[in-house]
Order: sequence, then C-alpha cells, then structure tokens
Amino acid sequence: MSTRSLIAVELCLFVVAAALLILILGPLDPGGSAPRAANNEAAAATAPSSGPVVFISDNPAPTSAPVLAPDACGPPVTGDFFARNQVLSYYGNPYTADMGILGEVEPEELVARLQAHAAEYDALNGDLNLRPALHIVWATAQASEGRGGTYLLYVDKRTMNEYIDLACRNGLLVFIDLQIGRSDVASEVEKALPFLEQPHVHLALDPEFAMPPGEVPGQSIGTIDAEDVNTAQRILSDFVQERGLPPKVVVVHQFLDTMITRPELLRRYDGVQLAIDMDGFGPAEIKRVKYGWYAQPADYSGIKLFFKHDPDLMSETDVLSLDPDLIIYQ
Repeated sequence: MSTRSLIAVELCLFVVAAALLILILGPLDPGGSAPRAANNEAAAATAPSSGPVVFISDNPAPTSAPVLAPDACGPPVTGDFFARNQVLSYYGNPYTADMGILGEVEPEELVARLQAHAAEYDALNGDLNLRPALHIVWATAQASEGRGGTYLLYVDKRTMNEYIDLACRNGLLVFIDLQIGRSDVASEVEKALPFLEQPHVHLALDPEFAMPPGEVPGQSIGTIDAEDVNTAQRILSDFVQERGLPPKVVVVHQFLDTMITRPELLRRYDGVQLAIDMDGFGPAEIKRVKYGWYAQPADYSGIKLFFKHDPDLMSETDVLSLDPDLIIYQ
C-alpha cells in the first residue's frame, strides 16, 4: 500500500473514531475533520459569553517554493480587496472524502465545479467580483501522537504544490488550513511560510483541534487565545513586508465563544486581513444566529456551509443576505 493510501486510511479511522465518540458523549456543533451533530437548542438559547470581536490597532517546513509575480495567479489581495470582492472556497483534504468536497473529486473536476458555483454567486452578488478559492487542510489533527508528538498529519509537499499550481493556472486563491493539534500556532505557521511565498496563498487557523497538554484532538473542542491569532498575524505581517508580497488573509474558524479566548485583545497588523468564519453544521436558523455572534462583528466575515451535513442547506441567495466576505463549502 502506498504512503498516500496509508495516510488516507489513518484519516478515515480518525473520523470514524470521533464520530463514535460523539454518539457516546452527545452532540456538539463543530466543523473540520471530525463532524458531529449540531446542538440546536443550546445554540438558540445561549449567547456567547465573551462578547463580540474587537480589534486593537497595531502596526508592527517544506523547502522554499518559487515566488511568483504579484499578478501571476490572478488579482492580489490589496488593502481594499473585500470592498470589491467576495471569496468562495471549496474545503477539504486531498487524501480523504470525509473532510469535504476538495477530497471527493479529482482536481480538474473540482475546479470546474467551483468555477460554475462561483459564476452562480457572481450573478447574484451585485457589484462584487466573485473570487474562487481552494481551502486545503494541510496540517490535520489525529488521534495518535505521530512524529514529534504533535498529533498532526501533513499533506505531502508534492501534493500541496500540485494544488497550489492548479489554483494558479486557474486564477484561484488558496487557503492553507492548520488544525494545530498538540503543537503551537507559531510553529505551524512558520512551517507553512514556504507555501505562503506564493502571492495567491493565504492562511486559516482551526481552534477546534488546538489542544492543551494531556488532551487528544476529537475528544473535546480545542481553543486558541487572541494572542495566538496575533502571533500568526505578526509572523505574516513581517513576512509579507520582508518579501514584498501583497497582503495575506488569515481566516479563524469559530462556532463556540470558547474557541477564541480574550477576543478583546485581537489586533490589526499591516499586510494582514483577519476574517472570522462561522464554522459548524446545523440548521440554517442556527447558522444565522451564530454568524451574528461570531463572524459579523469582525472586520471580515465568513460562513461555512456543509454540502452533506447541513439539514437545510442555505441557498445562495440566503447566504448572500448575510453579506459575508468569505463563503466556504465543506
């Protein structure tokens, strides 16, 4: 059996184990690599305790990938990008269909479906340009320690570069998703920097699988602190200024207020545009409520939809009524 096949088997086993755990412990409301059912009554009745996201102004691995000219892979994310553009991305891991549409179909078919969906949104979103993107879970949380004890498994460099090149050829953006595991945000962002040298490649953080010592991904909902998010932004801010790159988008997934602690400490950084994505599957009504709690107060807002797990998948018109900057389909 090939290494890639073994990795796919390991990912599938992790998803199955997490699903069994949820059957035992009861439902929660996440997204990511271990899907669980939404806790609708709790979501409807309980407002977030930490309040809206407030930003404080502040101006502060694999082998290297070739740096492309800023316009080589489509329009760069300039300072006013989201005033004129909206992003539609397809999410998943190339090794498994269990984590989303990106792993369900072959790359060329994926691009064709994404572009067709983008055209549908573009016909409905008024004056905004619709920019399609691939959202690739590069560092995926695992139930076992793995090499280095980080509880993470990485998509191999060759596969990542194939998707990054595919995106470039088709004028797509790319988001590299980090699930953190038992590692730390700074270490994982540093590992991803060679990919981020490409102007069309951006970053996403998933607190759900960021675990403290003694905790195993999939057994409880993880968390990161606002200072972890600031650290990621600071690294990227320095990186884009040193390399002369266009700004980077950082997406942070959230479906519980505990997933980003001390949000009042979140800062703005030069060359970085921070977006909060309302993650998790469940009824459309609950998604709208949680979007208002977590995503809408941020400078840039995202929402994730689940083709297979949302019981009443929101229509494109309903999604656009929320006025999101980013729309992610898993």
